Amino acid sequence: MTSFAVPPGARPVARVLLLDPAQQLLLLSAQDRSSGHRWWVTPGGGLEAGESFEQAARRELWEETGLEARIGHWVWTRRHACWFEGRWVDQYERFFVAFSSGLDVRPNKQDTYVQGHRWWALLELVAATDDFAPRRLPELFGAIVRGEYPDEPVDCGV
Repeated sequence: MTSFAVPPGARPVARVLLLDPAQQLLLLSAQDRSSGHRWWVTPGGGLEAGESFEQAARRELWEETGLEARIGHWVWTRRHACWFEGRWVDQYERFFVAFSSGLDVRPNKQDTYVQGHRWWALLELVAATDDFAPRRLPELFGAIVRGEYPDEPVDCGV
């Protein structure tokens, strides 16, 4: 069995693949103010002291979208290190599937780099030329839509 411990020096982060009743995925539009780079990212953020990944996923989802959902399967993981807003960031991320009947996104505590949101259908993701985090999100999302969850979380790459 693969070890899924948080690597030394990495910030633990929980992310949510939130699907609506039509199997659309909620993504946040993000922009790095220092470089101007724009991309789409799932709701999520760092764990607070004493918090589990699942607890952080639920809290971050509510803060960033105003939506509540039961946090389900842990399906993906990734280690991502990059320059963001002028500083080096090293994160270990876990992605969880969740479902929402609500579509009205009203952030309670929105991050400054978030510029908006959009619900994406699988075919829209696959056809898009936008940047996504993780980059393989359009490729990997089809299995999630079909309810095909891995026995062990998959490394979804950068």
